[in-house]
Amino acid sequence: MISNDPRAPWLPRVPHPADSSTLPIYMAIFFVLGLVGFAAHGLADGGEALVIASIVSGVFFTCFLILFAIYWTGYLLKGHAIWQAERQAESDGPSTGQ
Repeated sequence: MISNDPRAPWLPRVPHPADSSTLPIYMAIFFVLGLVGFAAHGLADGGEALVIASIVSGVFFTCFLILFAIYWTGYLLKGHAIWQAERQAESDGPSTGQ
């Protein structure tokens, strides 16, 4: 049962994904690894190495795109939450008699 006691222990709030530096770092790492895999694709000698390099670079670029989508979705949701809080603060302001 959830307590309404203001002294109830709550979990600490984690930073918003758009505020965290972790996702952009992982995005950069996967992008660079994708470029390295793509460069290995060009340096491949045999047909089998070409296929493996293509798959590896594709996986790294896919990871980059997934993280990019997560980061920008979080960024947009954060902006929307800020806008919504400002709009709510404006509507809760002093009455002007209109």
